[in-house]
Amino acid sequence: MAEQIQTPIEDRVLYHWGTEKMTLHHQLKYLRYFRDAQGKVLEIGCGHGIMLSRFKDAGISAYGLDLSDEAVKVCRAKNLEAVSGEVISHIKNLQENSLGGIFCAHVIEHLDPTGALELISESFRVLKKGSTIIFITPNAKDLRTTERFWLDITHVRPYPKKLMEFLLLRQGFTRVQTFTDEEPSKNIFEKIAKIFLRLWFMGYIFTGDLVVIAEK
Repeated sequence: MAEQIQTPIEDRVLYHWGTEKMTLHHQLKYLRYFRDAQGKVLEIGCGHGIMLSRFKDAGISAYGLDLSDEAVKVCRAKNLEAVSGEVISHIKNLQENSLGGIFCAHVIEHLDPTGALELISESFRVLKKGSTIIFITPNAKDLRTTERFWLDITHVRPYPKKLMEFLLLRQGFTRVQTFTDEEPSKNIFEKIAKIFLRLWFMGYIFTGDLVVIAEK
């Protein structure tokens, strides 16, 4: 029998979008938005606890929520606080003004419009004044999203920049800012090729994920 080779967990591919190592690279920069959180931070869709580990290392009180019982077990094995459950049900059971922040990466695209509206309204309710919420979602303006988005059968619909801005502002969030988190290149040749293609397609390719940050 051929020997099975175990792939290190940080190199395993996640949802067709990259590896856990790449996810860590992307998400580390968002720690600064929660360093002064006046309460516990909730990570919605915590997966294997990549961001939760970074919160813990930075001394930020946080816990994770994930629909997968297996993912929660992995988090707990790392001595991270995590619970399993459906996002809307969980957040509706939280007390008003009880959270110091919310980090929600690659979750909202799995919700239908009703669910997305509930997520935004309930997040506003449970966040303390001055707290930050961060959404990361596939960028609808990237031409590759047309196919790549639907490779994940659990995706429901994309949520473009203008729609996210409108929904958050309408709910009462302030200081809404959006930008794209450009994908890292493996080497200089790939980087040059991406620059050329981005120019050729007038900026509508290799844009990276859409990041939306708002404050209550």
